[in-house]
Amino acid sequence: MASQQEEPSVPIGDSGADPVGEEPQYIEAFGHKYHHSGRIFVPFDEKEQQRMEVQHKLIRHCLNGALTATRIPLNVERILDLGSGTGVWPLEMAVRYPQAEILGIDISRIQRTNAVPPNVRFAIDNVENPWPISASSVDFLHARHLAGGVTDWPSLFKQAYEKLKPGGLLEWTEQAIQIFDFDGNFGDAELCPSFLNLWRDLSKQNNIDFTPSPNGPVWLVDAGFENIAQRTEIIPLGEWAQDEKLRTRQTLMNKISFEHFENHCGLLFTKCGWTKERFDAVAPTFFSELREASQKPYTMM
Repeated sequence: MASQQEEPSVPIGDSGADPVGEEPQYIEAFGHKYHHSGRIFVPFDEKEQQRMEVQHKLIRHCLNGALTATRIPLNVERILDLGSGTGVWPLEMAVRYPQAEILGIDISRIQRTNAVPPNVRFAIDNVENPWPISASSVDFLHARHLAGGVTDWPSLFKQAYEKLKPGGLLEWTEQAIQIFDFDGNFGDAELCPSFLNLWRDLSKQNNIDFTPSPNGPVWLVDAGFENIAQRTEIIPLGEWAQDEKLRTRQTLMNKISFEHFENHCGLLFTKCGWTKERFDAVAPTFFSELREASQKPYTMM
C-alpha cells in the first residue's frame, strides 16, 4: 500500500488487444490459450478463469472478507484496477462503492459482461501502455497478480504515481513463486529448489519476474510514493494446517495449486524449447516433493 459513461468494454489504441466483438486471438501451449502477442505468460482460457475466481476467494479470505487491505473513504470518486481478469474485483467494488467510477484494464476480453453496473467499464489493453485516464485523477489504484505480464515494473509504478491524485492510494498484490517449509525459518528453507530455480532461470531468459514483490519498495520509492507498508500472508499447501483460517486457505490453494504452476509454465517452457512430454516428466517430481509427509509447505502473498 502506498499513498500518493461509455460501453462496458472499449478498445484503447494499438495495443495488440483483442478487437471489440471478436473472439480473442491466442497461441496455444501445453493445452492452454495465451494472448497472441506472446508477451503474456499467464493464459486466459476457461480453466485459468476458474482458477482466478478461486484465487479471488482466497484473497478475500486473507483480507477477512474485505475487497482491499487499504481503508478507502466511502466517498471515493475514481478507482482504477490493473489486470482485471474476469472482472470480479471491480464488479464487487461497484456494489461497495456505487458512487465511484471504476475502470478495469486487461489485455484479454474475458470480463463478465452479463451484468455490468453503470459505474464500471473495462478497457482492453496492455497495462504497460499509457492508460486512458488523465493525470492526477485516480483516488485508488488496485493492481493484483500482474507477474507474468509485466516486463518494466519501474515504468508501471511511475505511471501509477502520475495517475493518482495527491494523497491517492495504491494497493499491489502478488503471490510469491516460492515454497517454504513451515518448520524452517520464516521465508527460508525453500522446498523444491531444483524445479523453482529452473523456472526462475527460464523466466529471466524471457525478461519476466514471477516474484517481483521483494523489489517493490525500491520501485515505489523511485516512482515517488511515500508511506509504503507491506503485508505478508501465509498460504499453506498440502494437509498440515491446524488453525481454522489457515485450513480454509489451504483448501482453496489446494484446489488451484496444480493449475497455478502448470498455467504459468506452459508458454514460458514452450518458448524455451520444452515439449509438454518433457515437462510432464519433471512436474510429478515437483508435486511429490510437496506431498512429503515430513514437510509443511507454504507459499506467501
